[in-house]
Amino acid sequence: MKLLCITDLHGDHEVLDYILADAGRVDLVLLGGDLTNFGTPNAAESVVRQVQRSGVDVLAVAGNCDSAAIDARLVELGVSLFGRGVERNQIGFHGVSAMPPWHGSMYELTEQEIADALEQGDSQLMTAGPRVLLTHTPPRDTQLDVTRHGQHVGSEAVRRFIDHRQPSLVVCGHIHEARGIEGLGTTQVVNCGPAYRGDYALVDIDPEVRIELRKAG
Repeated sequence: MKLLCITDLHGDHEVLDYILADAGRVDLVLLGGDLTNFGTPNAAESVVRQVQRSGVDVLAVAGNCDSAAIDARLVELGVSLFGRGVERNQIGFHGVSAMPPWHGSMYELTEQEIADALEQGDSQLMTAGPRVLLTHTPPRDTQLDVTRHGQHVGSEAVRRFIDHRQPSLVVCGHIHEARGIEGLGTTQVVNCGPAYRGDYALVDIDPEVRIELRKAG
């Protein structure tokens, strides 16, 4: 299964078209949060609809620059992975939105709320095949959650979940300057980088995980 992984688009529709064209044929698009830049549910829906018009299935979570209202709209659209588990081609997908407490003025969840959403989504998956976690925030204390000031700001709950459950793939974003790929046990974690700059990731699961970081435009 070929996945197009996009995070931190921040509402840039023109760049999204570039990425969709550059990526070529894929089986599923994962939108990993910050679909908007503090935008409305309608703005988030327009991003989802833009991808769907290309004829590709979409699954999504919201980011810290989105909102709980956007999460609700993603549920209405049937694309939300926040606290939900769905299966595609015998691969299980689940996710969590927002970020752990940081600034206090964005879309944030406590670490316990993040942990609860992770458990809830994972418990809904029945497949014995690979499992994919879509989370806006990276796991804590990795090379993927380090800010330009050297601070680790990822989620402790996400890190604990990975350490204990070892999903095949974790797709995240949030920290724009920490784009990259890191292994945690048998889990491959990719911070896709900011899509508004053309950054994205292509992932093949067959059943091994192969990740390619790419740039459009």
